[in-house]
Amino acid sequence: MTNATQTLRIVVADDHPLVLTAISDYLTQAPGCTVVGTADSGARLLDLLRRTPCDLLVTDFSMQGEVEDEDGLRLIARLRRLYPGLPVVVFTMLTNGGILHELTALGVAGLVGKEEPITVLAEVCRRALVEPGTTLSARVAERLALDGANVDEFRRSNPLSPRELEVVRLFALGLNVTEISKRLNRSVTTVATQKRAAMRKLHLDSNADLIRYASEHGFA
Repeated sequence: MTNATQTLRIVVADDHPLVLTAISDYLTQAPGCTVVGTADSGARLLDLLRRTPCDLLVTDFSMQGEVEDEDGLRLIARLRRLYPGLPVVVFTMLTNGGILHELTALGVAGLVGKEEPITVLAEVCRRALVEPGTTLSARVAERLALDGANVDEFRRSNPLSPRELEVVRLFALGLNVTEISKRLNRSVTTVATQKRAAMRKLHLDSNADLIRYASEHGFA
């Protein structure tokens, strides 16, 4: 994925040990590449990046560490703010068009579905280093094409804001309002208001309806 005179330094983050090991081993074996660090949570990833120079970050989107830990859009936004020159390739089980479009709006270098072969991840990493914009795997591109050409077009036809998307995602993962407020560093009142707003926009009446909607629309 790089030329023979320069070794590409890669950091990999995922909260599943087997996935973390498989990706790290595969990328280490790629010519001209070395994995210089791994992390299994958002907090450990941020700490690792503070002390470990790298040329590419490959990270899971949803990493369920401690309640106060960071993941999701909040983590990616922080990474883009702290390390604007670092290409970030995100791989995720989520298929929700709103979240995928928000990731492209944040300027990630690549997007790959976790259900795709590891060879696809490696190919997206290679392309993301040389192509402008966000490099998409075939399946992610297909999903986004169904939901609108870009984030502005998607937002015109889909009601949830980025903050509401995150609240719905975490609620669907089993976190309660108090836990979500700690994860997102928002007040309990704010999170409760955003949850109610999301349910109102989606015309849902109960928590069970919200969980069902999240499952059917690729939030979890």
